[in-house]
Amino acid sequence: HSRHSWFKSILVAAEGRAGLDMTRKGIPPRSTSQKPLRFALLTNTRCTGQRTRIRGARRLALTSGIAAANLAPMARCLCIVVLVFVSLGCHASPERESEEQIWKHIKLHDLAPPDGGKAPTATFLATVHMDVHIIELPGEAVDELDDVWEMLSARSIRMNSYNAFSQNTFRVRSGRVEMWPKIQSRLAQAGGRKASVNALVLTDNETSDLPIVEIPSRRMVSFVGMDLSAQTVNLGPGLLVLRLRPEPLPWGNGARKIIAYPTFTLALTSAIRELEEQAKRHEFYFAPAALAAPMGPGDMLVLGPEEHTGERITLGGLFFNDPEGSLFIDPEGATPPQRKPAVRVYALICTAIRD
Repeated sequence: HSRHSWFKSILVAAEGRAGLDMTRKGIPPRSTSQKPLRFALLTNTRCTGQRTRIRGARRLALTSGIAAANLAPMARCLCIVVLVFVSLGCHASPERESEEQIWKHIKLHDLAPPDGGKAPTATFLATVHMDVHIIELPGEAVDELDDVWEMLSARSIRMNSYNAFSQNTFRVRSGRVEMWPKIQSRLAQAGGRKASVNALVLTDNETSDLPIVEIPSRRMVSFVGMDLSAQTVNLGPGLLVLRLRPEPLPWGNGARKIIAYPTFTLALTSAIRELEEQAKRHEFYFAPAALAAPMGPGDMLVLGPEEHTGERITLGGLFFNDPEGSLFIDPEGATPPQRKPAVRVYALICTAIRD
């Protein structure tokens, strides 16, 4: 009995120490109604007088108390995590409800197409399709163009001033595309060669540019004005182009009035409207060399020089002359190929009009 009391006093002391440790860790002490683990262990332990068994029970009781103290904060953390997941799940449901509310008040007639079920029709632009053939001819053979001019007609062509047009060394005639092979053959006999072919798509009431020659630096360009007076303008750097603009004709029949006029423009293309408007303010239109003619599919305009001047200081010289020249082959084979100053002839052929 005395030995049992001594063991009990040791266990009570250990209980007080474990309780003190639990209090320091913020764990409230157990109520007296709860039976400690070590008393249950002590009850099931036989008092055989073996000190080793009681010491083992003491160590197990102390370890169980410390483990219980360590498990309490873990239980609190587990509860906090569960509450967080529950709160997130509660907040997710209103979002789903709000998504459902987007379609809550939509009716079937709100989803129907307008105008009684008719979808809006697409708009298509009316276009004029044109091939531009550029033929180079030796400058010394420019008189051979007289035979070409005789094949064609000038009846339907309109100009601001015929005298100003011709004094700027411009000449133009119209015809049908069936005549083009014969014209090509006549130009080949004069030593001409095909330089290039450009395909253009022109939109009604909008302008398109056919590049003629680059002006790399500023220079004075002389031309004959509408009043037949000699005029000069300071141009460059930029491009000299032939600006084309198709316009519908009142009598229709699929034909267009093609307006063409030489224009100096900056070598600048920009999608920014301010830059485009600024570039247009620096453009210069040569109205004395403008022309207009009705054209339909199969119609042709031939534009060439009145004479060969061999210079590039006038409007006609910039438009038609190439002082550096090209390599020409003698059609008769009497002389070897030679590089000669050249003139250019432009043939504008309307291939199609799509309304």
